[in-house]
Amino acid sequence: MLVAPSVTDGCTKNSELNRSLAGGRAASQYAFHDPSDKINDPMAGAGRIFLIDGSAQLYRAYHAIRGLTGPQGKSTNAVYGFVAMLRKLLGEHRPELIAVAFDLPGPTFRTTLAADYKANRPPMPSDLSEQVPWVHEACEALGVSVVTAENYEADDVIGTLATHAVAQQFDVTIVAGDKDFFQLVDDAIRVFNPRDRGTWFDAKGVQKKFGVKPEQVVDVLALMGDATDNVKGVPGIGEKGARELIETFGSLDELLKRVPEVAQKKYRSALETHAKDALQSRTLVQIHTDVAIAFDPDSFRYQGPDTQRCFKLFSDLGFRTLVAEYAPTISTIETDYEIIRSTTDLETLIDAVKQSGRCAVHVLADSAKPMQASLVGISLSFAAGHGRYIPLGHLTLGAESNLDLSKTLEILSPLLRDPTVAKIGHNLKFGGLLLARYGMPVEGFDIDTMIVSYLLDATRSSHRFEDLSLECLGYKTTTENELLGRGSKAHLFSDFPPEAVVKFCSERSDLTLRLADHLQKSLADDSALESLYRKLELPLIPILSSIERAGVNIDTEVLNRMSRQFKESLATLQRDIYEQAETEFNINSPKQLSDVLFEKLQLPTTKRTGKTRVASTSVQVLEELAAVHDLPRKVLDWRSLKKLKSTYLDALPRLVNQQTGRIHTSFNQAVAATGRLSSSEPNLQNIPVRTVLGRAIRGAFIARPGAVLISADYSQIELRVLAHLSGDESLVAAFKRGEDIHTQTALKVFGTESGLDPHELRRRAKIVNYALLYGKTAFTLAKDIGVSQPAAQAFIDAYFDGFPSVRDYIDEIIARARKSGVVSTMFGRQRRVPELTSSNGQVRAAAERVTVNLPIQGTAADIMKQAMISIHPDLPAETSMILTVHDELLFEVPEMTAESVASLVQDRMEHVVS
Repeated sequence: MLVAPSVTDGCTKNSELNRSLAGGRAASQYAFHDPSDKINDPMAGAGRIFLIDGSAQLYRAYHAIRGLTGPQGKSTNAVYGFVAMLRKLLGEHRPELIAVAFDLPGPTFRTTLAADYKANRPPMPSDLSEQVPWVHEACEALGVSVVTAENYEADDVIGTLATHAVAQQFDVTIVAGDKDFFQLVDDAIRVFNPRDRGTWFDAKGVQKKFGVKPEQVVDVLALMGDATDNVKGVPGIGEKGARELIETFGSLDELLKRVPEVAQKKYRSALETHAKDALQSRTLVQIHTDVAIAFDPDSFRYQGPDTQRCFKLFSDLGFRTLVAEYAPTISTIETDYEIIRSTTDLETLIDAVKQSGRCAVHVLADSAKPMQASLVGISLSFAAGHGRYIPLGHLTLGAESNLDLSKTLEILSPLLRDPTVAKIGHNLKFGGLLLARYGMPVEGFDIDTMIVSYLLDATRSSHRFEDLSLECLGYKTTTENELLGRGSKAHLFSDFPPEAVVKFCSERSDLTLRLADHLQKSLADDSALESLYRKLELPLIPILSSIERAGVNIDTEVLNRMSRQFKESLATLQRDIYEQAETEFNINSPKQLSDVLFEKLQLPTTKRTGKTRVASTSVQVLEELAAVHDLPRKVLDWRSLKKLKSTYLDALPRLVNQQTGRIHTSFNQAVAATGRLSSSEPNLQNIPVRTVLGRAIRGAFIARPGAVLISADYSQIELRVLAHLSGDESLVAAFKRGEDIHTQTALKVFGTESGLDPHELRRRAKIVNYALLYGKTAFTLAKDIGVSQPAAQAFIDAYFDGFPSVRDYIDEIIARARKSGVVSTMFGRQRRVPELTSSNGQVRAAAERVTVNLPIQGTAADIMKQAMISIHPDLPAETSMILTVHDELLFEVPEMTAESVASLVQDRMEHVVS
């Protein structure tokens, strides 16, 4: 059954999308059908045709989802929304026949009759018009015929098709939200409005909703007119008056014959003056049913989607959720997957791998955390379609099939250590770390398909193996959830016998090998990217693995003591908040907090939430309110303490590895589009450093006995990169003289007569410096430094006046990227920015900010990675690099070698790049 997809794929989730575009299950106020009917479709069964007002649905889809763009930077929001509506309609109503009608650009017979017809309507937005061909193609790919007619609108096409269908004994469902279609309703024609979860209208429903019979609808429309379309109607007669007149006189013709009988003087005068306007208006609003369109039922018969065409189109548009649904599921290559059941088989496999000179490795584990996981099995593949699975840790079911771990270690380790045999994998770091824990360290890393995919397109929403296999190889793999189940009922790989996982695991190594060949061709086409991979990202894998394995030591007693203190502070703050509010309430509840602030205390409402339109209690709003009342400030303090307590003080002690006594984070190479490393499970990179409490939490990170921690970080590295890339003389000179760059910026931006104290002056200058790095606008900067938007713009202008080459650099980098569609760092890291040519101003502005930021932040990230690679091999024994936090490296070093290690680190970091 076809169902509407969730909006993932790099899109903003929109929970209202299915309801607003493609409802249809609920009984409705005006429905004439039996509400107990599960589908609520009064025309269920054969012998019916659905006719969709495509143009109206297209506009509704366009406005329902905003800001969605495809791989080429073109807007795709209307296509996605329209496809969601259509798929839901197909799935829930299972039409025998279906067609969708669209308006064509250009004049129609109505503009010939009235030149100003629809003249007030703005032209179709350019970012919508460019999607129309894709929408038409999507309809046809999904198996739905598209019908248009020169000189006529979609309404006339639908009216004509409906008339023909009824003549051939078909029932008709018109899918539309426009009341104009009520004029077509009769015993065989119904209107289905997908808004408000779906409403059906027969003749009785029309009369209840609109107040007149279907055959009278056009006359009511003619009288009331339509200002949107420049349908004049009769001035002074609105919808209510028009209904009453037509109910009284039966029709427009009869009304015009008997105008003197109209009771209301105002209506009577208007009808006498504007009779011709009323008749012309009727001509304009009347749907034609005689357009020259042939009706062949077979041409509209729904026979399902063209899966190959859908797969291609949705791949091109970047609709990854849909791509998965229409992907081929049968491999084009015969597979040879087997379980290794003896040491003899294992030795034979190793000989074959050595002859090949390469192999893809997939490690099967019972956890996604490599420092906690147990090894279940390993699969190797050295040729397409080939896979061998080595069972090692199956429990109960199939335990007798496990190879002896120590014997396997003895036989397999030399191969894994052999640097002349290229190792290929998807997330090599995970497998390498787990195997190293089991005494099988891996050398000879060659292609990591996850990282290569990331380098080729860092803006992809996913570099998951399943997604890459689908898009690059056209092969839909079995997912872990499909095999193991979800949630509390999920199993572990170790719960299954080897026979149940051999295909899954062998398929992983087999397809990784094929994927590596596919991606490597693209990598080889760009020498800068290939160099970046070989010299930076690939050597970093074992270093990050080493950092993760080393872990960090924390003083749990310090954290527990702080947690107790925070608990007391929270209780005190809570009492103060209740006292000021003069009532007890749930501080965590935005609704209850809103009631206290804006109803009880009558504080000014500055912002409302997007969906519910209730007064917002966001951080920004509370910061503003704190200037006029103490309660919002206390709420902010309460929130901050609560978050620190739950995120760090309470959580970190629970994350200490029971075997190592340390915390082991995971570093992600393929997440941040700028090339920065990110940390997860837990995230150790976002512990606040600028606050007293944040520094106290950092103080709980300690060295082991007999060792010390050494921290080394680059000073203002991003601003130095900006000075280098822009070549701005003032900026470069300030750095060369060793001056405080923020103080220099303060002089350039605020001058010597600002009246601000030096600390505040420097704070604002620092915000301005980094605001320019991240492409912030005057609107955002104004909020950050607490000034008006014109003042913020004046500061930006003053900044560029003081550092003119920075402005030139920014203009040049955007112009170059707009032309090429790509922006790069000093070392060749790339980010695609096709949105720079988007016709959507907001999308284009966001792309400009990214374009400015990537070369600066990305270059800084590349320098940090180079420093790590330069330092790591020469660290003495018992010394570990244990953490990287953006521009900072943290080492755990024996006290006796601390000075020499500090000198080594400083020298390498300073000289790794000029």
